[in-house]
Amino acid sequence: MNNRYALLFTGVFITVLILWNGVCDYIYGYSASLSGLDYFSPAALDVIQNANGRPHWLVLLGQTAGWLYPFYALTYFNWFAGMRRAGIWLAHIPIALLAYAVLMIGGIQHAGWAFLSVLEQARAVTGSEDPVFFAQAQRFILEHFLMGDLTALIALYAGTLWHAVGVLSGRTWFPRWFVIFSPLGALSLTMAFGIALPAPLAGFVLAPFGTWFLLIPNIASALWLRKRLLSAKDPDARKV
Repeated sequence: MNNRYALLFTGVFITVLILWNGVCDYIYGYSASLSGLDYFSPAALDVIQNANGRPHWLVLLGQTAGWLYPFYALTYFNWFAGMRRAGIWLAHIPIALLAYAVLMIGGIQHAGWAFLSVLEQARAVTGSEDPVFFAQAQRFILEHFLMGDLTALIALYAGTLWHAVGVLSGRTWFPRWFVIFSPLGALSLTMAFGIALPAPLAGFVLAPFGTWFLLIPNIASALWLRKRLLSAKDPDARKV
């Protein structure tokens, strides 16, 4: 497969699709009342569980980005093309973990956020009040959500750290400093910047943290490979 066309696909088409994920992240998690620190407290979960007062149709719309996660997983083609010479342990395995995590997150986590708000949405419509029932039901829903998401979270964090080790090894097409644009770098910088922001600005950075996790590494890796990899003298660098 020619890298030139693959990079065009991931760098342009997939980037546009990832932007829609950002819109859906805002639907789920943005709150004008939360500061950066608040997003790392139970208050952030409350926003998701009560849908922040948003109408049902809007929460349904927020789920639609989950359909696109198989495409989002293709962003790791860039990293595979740039890291494959580092071998199985420093390239293939961490990239496989990240791709698995993204595929799982699309169906379980991103689409699943909406299920966490079902009870509050129903209560807002019917006006039913039974605090014991609602608390217990919400607990069960959250437990099922976390159980379904467990392997995705393990793969996500393990793959993110392992991937950074691969970049830092110096055995890839990326320089060591490029770890700044890796999933770990994107996640760390986003959180560090967002946590310092007050309300209502913090939500614009932290609500779509998952989008930055995909978007920044995708754009950065595509641009770097286009400049470096495709101009390399090694003919094997032009195809995967």
